[in-house]
Amino acid sequence: MKTETIVTAIIFFGVGFLAGYIYKTERAPVVAASVVAATPATSSAAGGTANSAESLPPGHPPLDEATVIDNLQQQATANPTDPVIPLKLANYCYDKQLYELAIKWYRKSLALDPKNVNARTDLGTALFYTGRPTDAIQEYQKALEVDPNHQPTLFNLIVVYAEGTHDVREAQHYWEVLHRRNPNYPGLQRLKQELGTEAPGSKS
Repeated sequence: MKTETIVTAIIFFGVGFLAGYIYKTERAPVVAASVVAATPATSSAAGGTANSAESLPPGHPPLDEATVIDNLQQQATANPTDPVIPLKLANYCYDKQLYELAIKWYRKSLALDPKNVNARTDLGTALFYTGRPTDAIQEYQKALEVDPNHQPTLFNLIVVYAEGTHDVREAQHYWEVLHRRNPNYPGLQRLKQELGTEAPGSKS
């Protein structure tokens, strides 16, 4: 079972604002290759298992972002058919809000593992955060082609249609789809209220 966490985003909608949530995979921080095994651990569907900062030797100084990125890029170059390493790099860049770089590496990972729904959804979210909601929606739709019931993707579609393209009808449609699958999905009722209208076919 994949564990997820909510990344809070303040997003504006209509004349007011919609305080929404974009779902992102929970994972431990990536650390530099000099402190981890040369061959990364096998990835789960959620995007791999990264060693946490606690694995650093006692007294080891914090590793800066450039060092981590450079080491992971070297690993990716040395292992060009392994989708796990570019995914680790994409996840690290995402967590550091380096969204353009994250997008690049999500795409490289997905070229090797195109059915990774979580990576595809995270790519869409990174695109949303860089002001490309239409591209984000395209990636979410690709994720749903692999797993039509992927609930974080459905939730993100509600948010991105509402905020990114201001298409209330589509936002309500995906609200209804997710509500049918899981009426207790975290944040779903709040989105219904903040969309300003009851989703078609739903009941209070």
